[in-house]
Amino acid sequence: MSHPIFSIIVPVYNAEDTIVHTIEVLKNLAFEEYEVILVNDGSTDKTEQLIQSAIQGDSHFQLFTTENQGPGLARNEGIKQSTGKYVLFFDADDEPVKEILADYQQLFEQYPEADLLISSFTFRTLSGEEIISEKDYLVPEYQYTNHEQFVDDMYHLMNQQLMYVVWNKCYKRELLMEKQILFKNYSSCEDRIFNLNYYEHCQQVILNPRIEYIYHFEGGKGITNQYKPNKFETFKEFYELANVVTSDKDKPGMASLLLKGTTSVIFSIYENSERTAKEKREEAMHILNDPAIQEAKKVALTDSSAKKVTKWLYNLPAPLLLSAVKAGSFVEVKMPSIMALLKRVY
Repeated sequence: MSHPIFSIIVPVYNAEDTIVHTIEVLKNLAFEEYEVILVNDGSTDKTEQLIQSAIQGDSHFQLFTTENQGPGLARNEGIKQSTGKYVLFFDADDEPVKEILADYQQLFEQYPEADLLISSFTFRTLSGEEIISEKDYLVPEYQYTNHEQFVDDMYHLMNQQLMYVVWNKCYKRELLMEKQILFKNYSSCEDRIFNLNYYEHCQQVILNPRIEYIYHFEGGKGITNQYKPNKFETFKEFYELANVVTSDKDKPGMASLLLKGTTSVIFSIYENSERTAKEKREEAMHILNDPAIQEAKKVALTDSSAKKVTKWLYNLPAPLLLSAVKAGSFVEVKMPSIMALLKRVY
């Protein structure tokens, strides 16, 4: 594809069970002027061979292989190789709707100065091959005409779970290149921080009410409850950067989101079987004593019952809070549908 309008970037790691289906979905998109950049992030299974076979003879697809460095740096390689006017980021086990690019092209024709499209999506929670819950996250049809208007609504959009991820958005490649916006080499939160760095430069933003993407989340195995070193530090960085981008206008709201994210971090600490009970408690206490958490538990917004309970828990004596978190981590592993419901109503 010599002059594509859209570049779809897909980082792929050990996705032999899903990647062929994903490629078939991408082949059947109801649009022609697009390229798909598959970045094989050092897979150790049959992913690379399956991709080579599946894309053979199709000029829409390119495959690049890198050493394993994580999805963020794989996406950076995709950005480097992209040639489209607009950039999309998909995951290797999800499903965009067939009309996504046709819909986006229509929106860009209607709003040629738009820097960003944000779309509705479906969040599907799985347990193996079983769908245990499904929820549509819907945005209204709306146009932000300037940066101030957009960032003034930032917490409201974040609170609707619309702003963290990259796969329900379409970015302007020229802006990415001009401002040198790339993903950090983090094991968590890299999408959120990438987005905030991009939002800082957005003027016109379009909300698209159509559901354009179906995200698949494995309830007991998702990244949100995986233990990663320095995971809390990335949530803290996001909190601080969000307050900079919004000029501290929504600090109570951002504080409530930090407490939610921190709860998932502490869940992951207690679900890590490689650490002793003493090590888990010491790491959790280090987080709870962090100045950002001390600030957040004082100022956090309580605009929902779940946020009220969370703020109340963080203001309990630490042993009681950690007991509650340990109970919550058990629920997340054993009954992921219940935890998925609680996260949605936060």
